Amino acid sequence: MISGRMIVSIKKLGLLTLCIVLHTFSTRLSAQQQGEKTFNRPATNAELISTSEKFFSERMANDGIVGLSVALIVEGKVIWQKGFGYADRENKIPMTEHTVVNIGSITKTFTALSVLQLQEKGLINIDNPLVNYLPQFSPKSRPGITPNAITVKSVITHTSGIQSDIWKNSDLNSGKYTDVLGYVNNTYLTYPAGMVGLYSNAGYNILGHLVKQVSKEDYSAYVHNHIFKPLNMTHSGFATDTLKERAMLYAGGQLIATHELRDIASGGIYTDMVDFSKYAIGLLNAYQGKKQPGKFLTGRETIRKMFTLQNRDVPLESNKKGLGWFMFQNDSALALYHAGSAGFAQAKLLLFPEKNAAAIVMTNTAEGGRAAEEFCFNLLPRYGLSIPDLFPPPVTGPLHDSTNATKLSENELRSYTGNYAESNTYHTITIKNGYLEMQDEDGHFILRNTDKNEFIPYRITNNDTVALKNTLRLFFKDIQGYHFLFRRTKNREYNMGYRLKAVDTTTWSRRYGHYEQYGYQMLIGDSKFKSVDLRLSADGVLMLTLKTLGSTNDIPLDVIDKHCALSCGINAGFGGFNVKFYEDEQYLVVDFAGITFRKLRGQKQ
Repeated sequence: MISGRMIVSIKKLGLLTLCIVLHTFSTRLSAQQQGEKTFNRPATNAELISTSEKFFSERMANDGIVGLSVALIVEGKVIWQKGFGYADRENKIPMTEHTVVNIGSITKTFTALSVLQLQEKGLINIDNPLVNYLPQFSPKSRPGITPNAITVKSVITHTSGIQSDIWKNSDLNSGKYTDVLGYVNNTYLTYPAGMVGLYSNAGYNILGHLVKQVSKEDYSAYVHNHIFKPLNMTHSGFATDTLKERAMLYAGGQLIATHELRDIASGGIYTDMVDFSKYAIGLLNAYQGKKQPGKFLTGRETIRKMFTLQNRDVPLESNKKGLGWFMFQNDSALALYHAGSAGFAQAKLLLFPEKNAAAIVMTNTAEGGRAAEEFCFNLLPRYGLSIPDLFPPPVTGPLHDSTNATKLSENELRSYTGNYAESNTYHTITIKNGYLEMQDEDGHFILRNTDKNEFIPYRITNNDTVALKNTLRLFFKDIQGYHFLFRRTKNREYNMGYRLKAVDTTTWSRRYGHYEQYGYQMLIGDSKFKSVDLRLSADGVLMLTLKTLGSTNDIPLDVIDKHCALSCGINAGFGGFNVKFYEDEQYLVVDFAGITFRKLRGQKQ
């Protein structure tokens, strides 16, 4: 499934590549600027096709892409479909528009559409609590965080507080999508519903369970009957459908073994470019109000709601979202986007519903995702959009001039002190000589206020201080009982974490030490878990060092109770997961999102 999370702070973040994981936009403004030069906004369809062909011909070799297929839709019609490279390099089978690829998390758009079809039939109301239709949904509550507050809509928009993933038995041979509900019921909700945009594959598998329970059809059967069949998508399905002409998978130039995904409602659909184009055109036709006999997906009112901004009031959000889609939107233009990644296959779908246009890319190569994304985003200026149109406006208010700031009292400054944690680091705020100081892995800073909650950071170098940027600000803000730290540069805002509670060392000290992975291991993608180490930092933060075969990740933990903590961070890396601690007669055990690690009881740290 896709991976979607763009969080930036003063430090540089290293993100681990996960196959099932988190939805990540790897966008960079420079990439778009380079793309605009390459495409030069071609005026005619012929010029657009020519520049597109050149783009992929160059990137296939430069990026080591084995196989890729692409389609362009203009005025509701396919003007270009083409395959590049190989679907199966070893047997010299070319990649064509008929090659079948797993589209990963673009499956979520099918799941969201399925739920909205059920609403159109009067079987559900997405504004009602999920438990109204799925009463067995019962994750653990915390003060102010209960399942009853989670609406169906909040699950669709990734704002429910359901954790990102459950990796236990995540391949199709070990589990099924309906197992996820039971796994989630054994976890705490991470945040209050409607407060945080936390991309959740687990949540979408629960939506698949909802479709099954309400429609009385298994999720895969429902999609076949109500989406594939109306659009005559005869080369689309799931792993169990034994589809022909499936692509092989590649990463690092090597052929990779295929393992099927349990989570079919969040990332299980396979299709070819011909069928994928039918899906895009079906959505565009619905938006335009065109009703083709036998091809009805949903009403115009429903699809327009699906393509309307839904998370305007979510205070901690990194992307504009519709219902099941990410949105680029400004005062005059609109685009809907979703990406997918599963088992190294990559897919991108970009719709311009008002212009009746779309772009689609699929590749069987891990390294092909970047070129596919850049191709889609290169088209944004053609339709009056740019990458910043993806991001919501800041919640921290206007920037203030530092010339009129009044010095804060000791008590006012003390209200900001503590450790603020995000996914791979934390920031320690203290008071010294009448000012706030911030220490983190990126250095030492003095914070001088421009308003009560707004500060300019000055880097301390030897005996000097230097402002980072005149337009750079740090904000402290209370949101639903959490005390957050934000970084703000002009109109871009980044969450730097919330303040942690003090850790009761008498409870946790006996658990410090090294734990080796055992039990179920991830089969899909490039993430194989190796070990965890638990320790208390010098600043009093409970830290978990998670090692995979290719990375080391230092993760601050927020203690929930004596047996559970949450990995810190929102929409980044390994943030937003339950980490459980228990023991048996022989071992102390750590459970990280369903992957287990253990050490012998009494073993020294």
